[in-house]
Formats: sequence, C-alpha cells, structure tokens
Amino acid sequence: MTQTYLLEWMDVTVTSTLNPNKTDLKMITPVQSRAIIKKATEQTFLIQSQFTIQVFSLTKEKQIKILVGNYHSALLFLLDKIREINSRDDLDRVNLKEVTAALISCLDELITFVESRFANYLSAPFQIIEKKISTPVVMNNISGKVLCKLSTDQTALILRASDELKILISKSMNHLFKTIVPFLSTPNRADLSYNAMRSKAYVFEERDKQIAIETLERMIKQIKEY
Repeated sequence: MTQTYLLEWMDVTVTSTLNPNKTDLKMITPVQSRAIIKKATEQTFLIQSQFTIQVFSLTKEKQIKILVGNYHSALLFLLDKIREINSRDDLDRVNLKEVTAALISCLDELITFVESRFANYLSAPFQIIEKKISTPVVMNNISGKVLCKLSTDQTALILRASDELKILISKSMNHLFKTIVPFLSTPNRADLSYNAMRSKAYVFEERDKQIAIETLERMIKQIKEY
C-alpha cells in the first residue's frame, strides 16, 4: 500500500523555498514569512497525527521499523539543512531568522515525537533511554541541581552553540535541552522549562548575546592560566 509522504511541505520549504541556492531569499516578504511560520506549526500537529495513523495501519514489525527509520532520518536531514541555512552570514533579516527558528523548533518537536513514541522501532544507535523522575526537585542546598549564574537566555545561547558545533552531541537540539535543563537552576528560578529555554536560543536580546560572549572569553582566559 502506497502511503503519503507527510513531510512533503517541510521538505520543499527547507530544500527549495528557503534554499539560497534555489531561491532569492530577499524576495520573501514579512507576510510570506508569517504564512510559512503558521503553516509549519499546523503541519507539525498534522504530521504527528497522520504519522501515528500510518504506523498503526501496518501489521508487520519490519514495515513499521522501515517507516519510522525513514522518517527519523528524513527529519534529521531537514534539521541539519535548516540549521545550515540559519547559520549563513547573509541571512540577516529578522523575518527570515524567525522563519528558520520556527522550522528548527518544529523539526525538533517532530524528532522528539518520533524518538519518544516509536523508540522501540528505531535501530540501536537511535534508541532513546528515558530517565523518569517521580518526585519534583525543589531548589535548596540539597536539591542536587547545578546553579548557573547566567540567565536563561544566556545559557540557551551557549547550549545552542555547543549543539551546532557538535561539542555536545545529542539526537536533536530538543533532546539536548530536555536532558540538561532540568538539572539546572538560576539565581531567579529554581525550576526551568527546557522548551522555554530552547526557544530563547533563537529569540534573544543583543545584551544577552554579549554577556554570553564575555563569559566564554573569561573562561578562555582562565584556561590559558592553567
């Protein structure tokens, strides 16, 4: 039975519409950018629903593994492509940065969805080991959390850079934040939302960017003195 390719719109948008080698990105207007962001959000919910239906329409485990593996690989490919576009020096318009940030977030969400819902059907290198915490962690001297003196926005920038430079390697940026952030706290907040921090990695103030850079420069200086 032939099944619909659910990532068709995402695929065309990343590999063609937003591909600077195929499209003059300067021609994309703010109105078009908002339309792409809206469509991406709608597609994210639709894909999750339709993908689940496709999986449960199959009766053989081998078929399910192939389907899940193919979609997982395709999502990782598209995420790498949109990150590559997002990191271009000539992508300096705010509306385009918002588009690429939205697509990165949507693709991260879809990857997490596949990895969490269908982990048993992924090959060994992609299987996810989830650690469930039954009791909430309260910020105090014995909470076990690491206190980070940077703000949420500043920490998000450093984690994003660590992910994109493959200093910290995870299945996806969403998985990276989901794994690390619950064990962090800030002077102002005991419990941090990994989703909120991840979004801050793409929407931040210039001042936070500067503080993150200054912090890393201080670390470099410190290492040089060892």
